[in-house]
Amino acid sequence: MGLNALPTSNDQLILNPQLSSIKDLTYVDSPPKGHINRTLPSGREYVLFVPDGYDHQVEHPLVLSFHGAGGNSSRQEILTQLTLPSHRIDDKPFLSAFPQGVDNEIWSMKHIWRGAPYANQSVDDVQFVKDIIFDISQNYTLDPTRYYATGKSNGGGFTSLLACLPDTSSLFAAFGIVSAALYQEALSFAGCFPSRAVPIIHSHGIEDDDTLFKGRSRSENWRFGPEPHVDNWRKRWAIRNGHPSESNGEGKGGLPEPNEVYHPHHNTTEERWTLGKAEIIALSVGGLGHSWPSTEGLDRAGSPNQYANFNFTESHLLPFFSRQQLPEEYLRKSGN
Repeated sequence: MGLNALPTSNDQLILNPQLSSIKDLTYVDSPPKGHINRTLPSGREYVLFVPDGYDHQVEHPLVLSFHGAGGNSSRQEILTQLTLPSHRIDDKPFLSAFPQGVDNEIWSMKHIWRGAPYANQSVDDVQFVKDIIFDISQNYTLDPTRYYATGKSNGGGFTSLLACLPDTSSLFAAFGIVSAALYQEALSFAGCFPSRAVPIIHSHGIEDDDTLFKGRSRSENWRFGPEPHVDNWRKRWAIRNGHPSESNGEGKGGLPEPNEVYHPHHNTTEERWTLGKAEIIALSVGGLGHSWPSTEGLDRAGSPNQYANFNFTESHLLPFFSRQQLPEEYLRKSGN
């Protein structure tokens, strides 16, 4: 995420009310609901939201959502709208966790994630993710086939990295990525070796002037390095998932075009690659900047182009997650 898309001072003032801190929830028969601040033994922090509809006798889905560079857990909850009471995954209320990134004083960057040149190399963000899931699973009844990861900008790049890694690609059932900062460190060009075909839904604003839709070449000497064209990044994921490649007339496979194309909203194109072992869904949103799509324009990082004519979370992300479930074989491999 570039510096020009850091949240404004007003963004940082919007915090969740009525947060409670619980030092030890283990062995609680009826654990608390609502917003809960958690600090792990490592010192890392996250905000957990448990919906009113949570039933301790029923397995519930879990979504982890990662903020962009300079953002925070509370702001990520607001702009994603994940905790609205009506939202469901597979017709069930779901828990949401909003992890907090760390600072990197060398780069003068705050609240950042691995998968970027400015990442703090002294912390293990991937282990932090695993620790969060373990912490929640000790206190709440979760469905281990329905863990999901989503993020935006630097958090989207980190989510993309989680999809690429052999262990976390088989920990989460699916990934939702918005306006991702697709740096080399997020394995956006090479080194992406998931342990299975990975379901991904991706949304990107055409007017994004931070993580450019057309990417950045090495010759531009961008301070954070090159980024791929969004179209090419999506197509490489389709090939990774086993979608047939296109013939380039020389006997070699090229990047595949989507086998399904829709226009679900005005000025928005939805492309689907569904002929592999897992689907890739891609939304290209005309008129939208570096923002999580919502009709209320809750994500100000893309200002003045922060408004969409649909709500991505409700209309696309949660229906996509509802269709995706981790195969049982990966539970056995991970020991879940």
